Amino acid sequence: EILNAVRELSKYMSGATLAHMKAMLRVMHYCHETPNRGLLLKPTRKWNGDPNFKFIISGYSDSDYAKDTDTRRNVSGTAVFVEGSPVCVRSGGQKSVTLSVTEAEQAAAVTCSQDMLFTMRLMESMGLKVQLPMILRLDNKGAHDLAHNWTIGGRTRHVDVRMNFLRELKEQ
Repeated sequence: EILNAVRELSKYMSGATLAHMKAMLRVMHYCHETPNRGLLLKPTRKWNGDPNFKFIISGYSDSDYAKDTDTRRNVSGTAVFVEGSPVCVRSGGQKSVTLSVTEAEQAAAVTCSQDMLFTMRLMESMGLKVQLPMILRLDNKGAHDLAHNWTIGGRTRHVDVRMNFLRELKEQ
């Protein structure tokens, strides 16, 4: 619940005003007063040491189009889970400017898929196995359709690099 507040406050670390300090104290007060809230680190399955056990990695991505009122950039949120427990949660402004909600959602999906690939490669470097395919959930039908190479309108031709990245991952 504090992810977006912390992200916004971190923008003003070098030039914080009294209002920023009050907001920071409010976030700290919230954390202190709600000690039972937070991420639940309870895996869906437990590993018994079996070398053939395949871990399940999944991801969620979402984006708010032009949410940042100062820069009009999109704010993305992604989360990567191993066996249902979060291992990577991030929220931040997208580095590139996108021209549509679909493109913003697709950029968030690419970021999440890169985090999922990193997690998979990290686990494989430790000698662990990962169940394929990994599932990435997104809530935008246009971005979903683009990743599956379904009906592409003329307004999405400029997003071919991200689109092809997700398509190639899906085919692999």
